[in-house]
Amino acid sequence: MRALSLLCLPLLLAVPSAAGQEVLPDDLHLVPAAADMQPRPWAILFPRAEGIGTLAPGNQYADLAAFLNQRGIDVLIVDDDKALKRVKPPGSAGEKRAALAIDALRHLRAAHRFDRRCPGLVIGWSRGGEGALTIASTPAGPESGFRAAIVYYPSVRGQPSPWPQQLPVLALQGANDGTAPPKRLEALAANRAEGRRHPFIIKLYLGAGHRFDVAHPVDAPGSDTTPREFNAAAHAAGLEAIDAFLDERAISGASCALG
Repeated sequence: MRALSLLCLPLLLAVPSAAGQEVLPDDLHLVPAAADMQPRPWAILFPRAEGIGTLAPGNQYADLAAFLNQRGIDVLIVDDDKALKRVKPPGSAGEKRAALAIDALRHLRAAHRFDRRCPGLVIGWSRGGEGALTIASTPAGPESGFRAAIVYYPSVRGQPSPWPQQLPVLALQGANDGTAPPKRLEALAANRAEGRRHPFIIKLYLGAGHRFDVAHPVDAPGSDTTPREFNAAAHAAGLEAIDAFLDERAISGASCALG
């Protein structure tokens, strides 16, 4: 597993912009792998119901952004509570977040970022996983440049049955999760539509519950407090699984050398 570095997080605070370049809405938080404008693979992150909190070292979304940055992947973290008020999309929780992703890509591409020719990821936690799964099961996902989805202990509410999978999926799930029970996720994967062209990988972590990757309160990432749900072994195994999943799909900074 690649070492997790947080040195790239200051880029979140000061992303350089070219003259005339579109300014992103304040609910879209860009964390680029480098300060240049070179095209790179990209990822859009949707948080769990508690929101994005304070994006600093120790925050689960900021930490995963740093992890992805080390692979040469640019990251956008969506404050979906604020974005929903701005965009006002209709539909289920998953459909609304899928619409937010398409809206975000419109803004990013106007700013000459998240090139469609570079592979994209969608990553969601719990309620945010509904959005990731919706993107992974609709033609708009691959058409927009998404090439894979990663979900942490996802809610599967509102997903169609049979589930029309369009992208490879990696699911990281605690075996003892009482909030988003593993059996619901397993039923979704088992009830995929005919012609299963894409893998649906479930990593089930024994002894882990919901929010097993939350090492610090989302609003106090520098706190010495460790939430009781945190499971260090499951968290580390999850990062290793993400690393392997992206390696298998050749999604890294080297996978988008555009001439």
